[in-house]
Amino acid sequence: MNDQIRVGTTSEVLRKSTISVLTGGLTWVIANLTGQQKEWALLFSAFVGSVVLIVQFLVDFERRIKLVEASIEAHHASIESIVQRRFAEIGGIAELFSLVETSAMRTDVVVQFLRNAVAIGESPRLRYDFAHAEIHRMSEFLRELGSGTATYFGEDRDWLLGLTREASTSIDAISLPSVDGGGHGFADGFWESDLGHRYLECQREAAERRGVRIRRILVLDRLSVLAEENLHNLCSRHSNHGIEVRTLHPESIPLGASRALLDFIVFDDVIGYEVTPGAHADADMPPTIVNTRLVLRADAVQAHRHHFDELWKVAEPFDPSAPQAA
Repeated sequence: MNDQIRVGTTSEVLRKSTISVLTGGLTWVIANLTGQQKEWALLFSAFVGSVVLIVQFLVDFERRIKLVEASIEAHHASIESIVQRRFAEIGGIAELFSLVETSAMRTDVVVQFLRNAVAIGESPRLRYDFAHAEIHRMSEFLRELGSGTATYFGEDRDWLLGLTREASTSIDAISLPSVDGGGHGFADGFWESDLGHRYLECQREAAERRGVRIRRILVLDRLSVLAEENLHNLCSRHSNHGIEVRTLHPESIPLGASRALLDFIVFDDVIGYEVTPGAHADADMPPTIVNTRLVLRADAVQAHRHHFDELWKVAEPFDPSAPQAA
């Protein structure tokens, strides 16, 4: 770049000098043709050549001044735009934190989240893109949660364990064989999976450490009521974890309640956790979870609360001293 500027400057000087010399030479020729004395002709030609050279430099100087002014104006406009944008961003951030401070959200958690987010560099690109995708997903989740309903397509894990860890008063659940069962009822279903074991452990901690009251209704499969050989063991595990468990035979379900039988959990009487199973042509196949929903609308949570209480009354309490089915 410097070489190009140097070459350009040298060629400009040569061009200007050549024009001045030619102009002075032409003036000297004209002076000689008009019969002027050689001394005056030489002096006059030198004067004209010098004036031409100075004028060229003045014109070039003015052009460069205009270019510099235009560059300064563009730079000023760019700086002004950046400053305005930054002030707008600062204003937005200040407004955001003022909202956080007036809300129930913990400011330190929000600040830590933002620090961790901006600390992620663009390299490697996959990590950067994945982080932004997760931030967008979390943003959408918070928006849905604020609207009263959030949906996860498939079987959820984090919501279930997170709500169980944060519950402070009660957890009431209805467990259906179409969701928590396996090929042979509850014996080889959800409760034998890794998530089922972690869920039970979280419930044990909630009951023992925080005094959360946990109740569960195990709805038995109409076609395999007599085939639940391990039902006693499952109920014992729940009971040993501080969970009040009852079993519900299909014949005991009230007619109105059976038509709207859902697999759901109510946390602290304020959040409903609903699971929608898919249908399998093969009855021996484990259930497939279509979606999981969080419901915060008071009317929907109250409906779940009423439904659970209705079924709890007719469900059969588990008796640890009862003999195990053969």
